[in-house]
Amino acid sequence: MKVNITGKNDERIGLYSTDNNGIKHWIEMEFDGTIKYHEQDGYPDDPDKRTEAGNEHVNQARRFARYWVYRKRGYNTLESTNNPDRIALAAVALQLLSVDTVERLFGELYHQFCTESTADERPVALPDGVSHREAVYQQDIYLDFDNPPGAYEELLCNDATLEQLAAVDESTDEFSNQDVAMTLEAATVETDTLSAVEDGALIEAVSGVHIHWDDVLGQYHTQHGDQPALERDPDARVEIFAFEPDSVAELREQLVRNLLCQVRDCYLTMGIAPPEPVRILGHGRHDASTWYNHYDFYAEYFDPDAEVDTWYQEHTPENAYEHSIETQPINSA
Repeated sequence: MKVNITGKNDERIGLYSTDNNGIKHWIEMEFDGTIKYHEQDGYPDDPDKRTEAGNEHVNQARRFARYWVYRKRGYNTLESTNNPDRIALAAVALQLLSVDTVERLFGELYHQFCTESTADERPVALPDGVSHREAVYQQDIYLDFDNPPGAYEELLCNDATLEQLAAVDESTDEFSNQDVAMTLEAATVETDTLSAVEDGALIEAVSGVHIHWDDVLGQYHTQHGDQPALERDPDARVEIFAFEPDSVAELREQLVRNLLCQVRDCYLTMGIAPPEPVRILGHGRHDASTWYNHYDFYAEYFDPDAEVDTWYQEHTPENAYEHSIETQPINSA
């Protein structure tokens, strides 16, 4: 992917980009990410007349454009559950939780998984025709940005933070508040109060358990659990298949792993490489796993045992991960 921001007026911001197929795109979007104009010179204008691969290249260009405006101009152009920074912060918040708090917040999900090998009734009834092993279990996470202060958003998608989070999944060690504080200090993030954060203070609320599944025609369906009385969208959503956790601590590690794979998915599905610490394999976002299985230009990143030979490094701008909100003037659109 190659991209340049070409201009801005009071309503929109414009970009010129080249996708991984070598096709040029001209895109204009509003500051909330709504795309109002998109012209390209290599695919039919009518989506119904494009190949499936052509449609995905167009979608990649749109995802990348929203990401670039977010990272380079600071506008909130990404949906929260498709924002790698928000998802990374949710992974930090989950890994900080004590076992007792994990059970309080995610106990329904834990006991749902534990019923696989017991005669206990499942806490969440499955929809007709959906098996326990086919269901994708989801739970929304609402972060508390006021406690600790919003300055901790600086840690988002930081390589040092992600590297330590990714590494903990491969060990049996606990990931303590002190560990997180040391990681963030190494990343030049202010941590005067983080090491004293009360257990669970980074999470404002979670939803009930949702059941997500595909029908025989490939259509997505969701049976929604209860939602907290908050007038905003969640900051992240775990999406995990059933397994038999040995403990609540193991569930926590798998939820963190899933979120890190989702961070990976955010980058791959816009056609660029994820940061090195999250070039990991495993199930992340369910829609992304479906695309990986469907399109030849993706690898099977959802499969922990897959042999992956591409991470799109050759298509990744040198400053792709930088929060470099530019202040120099640009031409009006």
